[in-house]
Amino acid sequence: MTTSTQNSFSKRLDDDAQGNTRLSLGTKYPVVYVAKGKDIFKETANGLVKVTLEEQVAKPWIRENFERERAFQQRKTMAIRLQKSHTRTYPKSFKRAKGSLFWA
Repeated sequence: MTTSTQNSFSKRLDDDAQGNTRLSLGTKYPVVYVAKGKDIFKETANGLVKVTLEEQVAKPWIRENFERERAFQQRKTMAIRLQKSHTRTYPKSFKRAKGSLFWA
């Protein structure tokens, strides 16, 4: 999902085997952030660096984008499951002809 807001943009990169979500966030120079559970890390050349509480307060859009992405993925998964579990229903005329529709 790619979203645009006033402060930032968000681009979902991928998920790894442990289920950690990677998002590219930023406007001019995007930074890659990784969510491991409830912790958020910034990807640097030296590896992953945990985002401090001060940075989370100064940039609340980081956590908001991760929450928005999680909600979107849950809705998407639910929609796919509902499409797969859809059972075919017959029209009223067929039910009436077979006598399974008692009140018409």
